[in-house]
Amino acid sequence: MTFRLSRVVSGKRVTFAFSGELTRKELTEITGMIERERSARIVFDLANVTTTSREGIEYLRRAAADGIELVNCPPYISRWVQADEQA
Repeated sequence: MTFRLSRVVSGKRVTFAFSGELTRKELTEITGMIERERSARIVFDLANVTTTSREGIEYLRRAAADGIELVNCPPYISRWVQADEQA
């Protein structure tokens, strides 16, 4: 399965909906898009993420620590992000 990223703007909130496999190669695209939106409140909708690499989990953990809201996060991703935060 491939990765898709869609962007929805609602006022000062920008939601990025992730779909598919989140691996290292997608992180460059995501980082570039996020940097252009730094003045907005950023949300990652992870409802349609099917698999995530270790680099993807680390990226999500850092994003959450930087104030990006993670919504619709599959339980396995939540556990990994929280486990990384406690490490």
